[in-house]
Amino acid sequence: MLINMTNPFANRSKFITEIMKFSFHHRAFYCYLGMSIWIFVLITVMYKYMSTGEDNAVVKKVVQSEFMSKSDSKFRKIYLRVCSPPDNIVRGSEGVVDTDTWLLQGVLVLTRHGDRGPLTHLRGGDKLPCDTVPVSPLLKSYEEYVTNASGSGRAWWVAGPGPFHNFPSLPPRGGTTRCALGQLTPRGLLQMLTVGNILREAYGAKLGLDVMDPPGKKDTGWTVSYSTRYRRTFQSLGALWWGAGRGAAGAHVSAAREAHSVSFCFRDCACTAHERLNKKISSQAKNRLESHPAIKELVTKLSKVLFESQEHTDADVVRDAVLAYMCHDAPLPCTTAEKFGGKANLLLKGHKKFRAENVGLRSLLDVDIDTLNVELDYINNQLDFNNEIGRKARDIIGKYYDSKDKKSPLDFDAQMEREKLLYYQQKYMDNDIYDDVVIVKKNLDADFNFPNDARMDTDFDEDYKEPTESTEEFCVKKEHIMSLFAYLEWSYRQEIKNVHNRRRGLLVAYGLIHNIVQNMIRMISENKPKFVLYSGHDKTLQALILALGLNNYQHYNIQYASRMIFEVYRKRDLRDEFKFTKRKAVAQDFYFRVVYNGEDVTNKLSFCRRRQNVVMKVVDPIDDVKVYNTYLCPIENIVRFIHDDYFATFNASNYKDACASYGNSKRL
Repeated sequence: MLINMTNPFANRSKFITEIMKFSFHHRAFYCYLGMSIWIFVLITVMYKYMSTGEDNAVVKKVVQSEFMSKSDSKFRKIYLRVCSPPDNIVRGSEGVVDTDTWLLQGVLVLTRHGDRGPLTHLRGGDKLPCDTVPVSPLLKSYEEYVTNASGSGRAWWVAGPGPFHNFPSLPPRGGTTRCALGQLTPRGLLQMLTVGNILREAYGAKLGLDVMDPPGKKDTGWTVSYSTRYRRTFQSLGALWWGAGRGAAGAHVSAAREAHSVSFCFRDCACTAHERLNKKISSQAKNRLESHPAIKELVTKLSKVLFESQEHTDADVVRDAVLAYMCHDAPLPCTTAEKFGGKANLLLKGHKKFRAENVGLRSLLDVDIDTLNVELDYINNQLDFNNEIGRKARDIIGKYYDSKDKKSPLDFDAQMEREKLLYYQQKYMDNDIYDDVVIVKKNLDADFNFPNDARMDTDFDEDYKEPTESTEEFCVKKEHIMSLFAYLEWSYRQEIKNVHNRRRGLLVAYGLIHNIVQNMIRMISENKPKFVLYSGHDKTLQALILALGLNNYQHYNIQYASRMIFEVYRKRDLRDEFKFTKRKAVAQDFYFRVVYNGEDVTNKLSFCRRRQNVVMKVVDPIDDVKVYNTYLCPIENIVRFIHDDYFATFNASNYKDACASYGNSKRL
């Protein structure tokens, strides 16, 4: 019985043993089979990877050779930043908060108009392709909307009496002047439509932008729109409203109110201090340009190429003219040297140590961006005067430069000598043909084409040939534009830190900020308006940025179609923490945030850098993987700022006294 009972277990053990023997006998076979499969997969993957890599290498090589040279890469960055192509305008942090905790109460939007024509007459500027229509279904739909609403030649929302009576709703097109002065372009229209789409995506469903104040009904006050009396701002307002509200856009535009000042100052406009501060700031800007003779000369040369009149030597005016070419993909202009009055080139020959074929004689405007931009580093005293090159250089400019006191201010002549030194260090240090520093100095004078007869040794007059007039064309180059913008960025850094400029910003923006705070309070107390729009200019936003205490120069450099948005929120849960019952909202339940061109700048405001700010982690609306912090500031902070702290820097308590404080010139 015992044997019979154990037989099943014995058979099972024998069966397992046989399986193990089979496995061990064929283990080598399984290993070879597995290894073969693995090698096959590996070869397949490597082949695909190598093929893709070769394709990418070919594409990368083509792109690098055609588009991605060092200068083109820098130029493209500038282009994207200053021209704001419509495809480059995307949603950022707008409306991105914890919606389970916070309820959107209202939104206030300030914008700069879209792309426009230049503000100054340019040489052949009327032929620039400013009226080129971008290929865009969005733009086409808006144009059809306006056309359908324009039975009598004008859209119905400007047919009646009002500040914008008979204003055209679309930019000029198809006339003899392709680029009208200061007029919105189709590209600018598309920019504002794109901004409107962003607002629609962020706030449309929460605020019901497409159903507010429908046509034919009485104005309910749910929306308020302001525009300055310029066609470009009014057309920008219309395009933005259509992007945000679609069919309800006409009603919103027809109810638009006129802002009588670029600063939207409303009742707080007259101020005696404005003129005095403007003069002081303009003088400082002029001195900055004078302290950089190379850039000043560049600005002068560009002015002679760009403008019909030769009175423009302001770097910002030149920048605006350059944008007319850059932002409309037009070839950079050229002109002949004789239009400058001659003396475009200097031809040198004679000295036994000098070989003109080895060193190209270059005028100032042919100096590449790296050479021009290094001039800005003088402020940081980055030149080395202690090496061999520096010791030789001190022999040239020793009477203008004291190596023991590098921070001492330099006059115009000394600045000129330092620029020549820089050119010498950059271009001549590797050449062994300049043993005599006097010859080096004379060649530098010649290359820079700056008359310096008082400091030239007359013994070497025979080495030079007098400048001769040339009809050779001079063309604006990308390097010139990059140098100009590099200087302007540095200048903007100085402006945003300038105490006089900040005070001017406070005075200019007071009326606007006061109006914003009033509308915020109405959103809290009356539950309307829900949406407020100010269609303005770069000066509008610049003053506001200064008044809010933002100190990033990139914020101060306002681009086309820029937007600053104030969002007002209320806590959703209004329960009494002791009685556990619903209660009415109080001031402490309301917060706000500020978003500038998609960036949350709330915690950078001068009055919102405290621990009272609410910090929350949110998911980027475009990139679901990206998580970042966003902030809410108590609305009490901005109310206290406008009523109690706004004029502290003037040692005053109101707008009138702050303006009067600059009545005495000694304050400046």
